[in-house]
Amino acid sequence: MSDASDEEVGLDIQDGISTINAEDDVAAAEQAIDPSMQDGVLQEEIRSTDIIFNCPACGSSLAIDYRGAGLQINCTQCGAPVQVPIPSGMDVSDLDLSPGELLTQLFQARSSLLKRDQQVAELTQVIESLKARRGELERNRMNTLHRYAELAHMCQSISRSQAEITGTLSRMVALISEEQQL
Repeated sequence: MSDASDEEVGLDIQDGISTINAEDDVAAAEQAIDPSMQDGVLQEEIRSTDIIFNCPACGSSLAIDYRGAGLQINCTQCGAPVQVPIPSGMDVSDLDLSPGELLTQLFQARSSLLKRDQQVAELTQVIESLKARRGELERNRMNTLHRYAELAHMCQSISRSQAEITGTLSRMVALISEEQQL
């Protein structure tokens, strides 16, 4: 198992690390509740740094990483809002990042946002070009269908003309045969 960085709240969930970044909201913090204690039965290993407490509404045992201290979460059993207790001797400010670390995170977030905005602009251009290409292909398809209809109509006309010519030739042959017999 790996350790979570100072910038993240993490806990072991089924041999993995579930993390909550500083930007995540309370809903994400609710997902950080350790499901290891369900109905008082130990399901996963509880670490010494975890805060273990009971839901005041239903009494179910909950466990969360110490960096979740002070958060308000919903109980995994009954869904009631629960304030994660702050252990004695610990202050929530102990979990705060230094101004330099916050500034670094801010720059990284802005850089990431700029890259995402550029990707969005590029994808928007691709979408527009695909829409234009689709329109062009649809017009070509319609033209091809019209040509096909015209060719089908011409083939029918040729078939009718051929039938008329065959009928006329048959009558001419019959007339010539009659004249030769006379």
